[in-house]
Amino acid sequence: MSQKAVFLAAGMGTRLLPLTENTHKCLTEVNNVPIVINALSNLHSVGVTETVMVVGYLADNVKKTIGDMYENMNIAYVENNLYKDTNTSYSLRLGLEKLKEYDTVYILEGDVFFEKSILEKLYLNSCPNISVLEPYNESLDGTFVTINDNSYITDWIHKNDRAKDFTFDNKYKTVNIHKFSKEFIENTLLPVLNKMNNREEQRNPLEKAMKIIVNQNSHIIYGMNTDGAKWVEIDDINDLKLAKKVFGGEISGEN
Repeated sequence: MSQKAVFLAAGMGTRLLPLTENTHKCLTEVNNVPIVINALSNLHSVGVTETVMVVGYLADNVKKTIGDMYENMNIAYVENNLYKDTNTSYSLRLGLEKLKEYDTVYILEGDVFFEKSILEKLYLNSCPNISVLEPYNESLDGTFVTINDNSYITDWIHKNDRAKDFTFDNKYKTVNIHKFSKEFIENTLLPVLNKMNNREEQRNPLEKAMKIIVNQNSHIIYGMNTDGAKWVEIDDINDLKLAKKVFGGEISGEN
């Protein structure tokens, strides 16, 4: 089985300024380990043979730091030159179009620092299309989903789209780590992304595309619980401080 990955790292990371003024957000370190190195190490551990890095802001900074190989995993690059005016849905489309000859693709956003066990569990799960989720607790914010009795995702709710009567009851936070099959990508995901083609729609985050998909088919993306595995989405300085505390000096990805 050919496993590949797309790592989204085109954004400017403005909420992490001044750290991101001259260094890309994905190179921000948690206890001396850059976010992207943590991700690549964990992807390598489950047998990913190639990772496509979608870059934009400070693209040369990322390329020179990472290079074209990590361990024995190939690193390819695609540039989102419209990074100032687009979002993750557009970046992901560019990244997926770069991929060739794969069976499974892991999709990671470039601001999540996480334990290797999350990808190991994802790898071992036989469901072809999975998004990693964390049950709601008061420390979590951002995008949430609902799931049915079989743990398939039925709705995908971006923070900006919450209704006035929105509650967190029975909601799950998205970890922004996914595993998708070639069939799903080619027949479902890419067609939706390709329809988001005008300038306004290109500003949409990936969550908008995922909402369309699960609203049309509530038995296509399985929601996998982290079961307490550690992860932090690093948007700002407070998140970075939290990540350093949560990981407590450990180098995630090491045996």
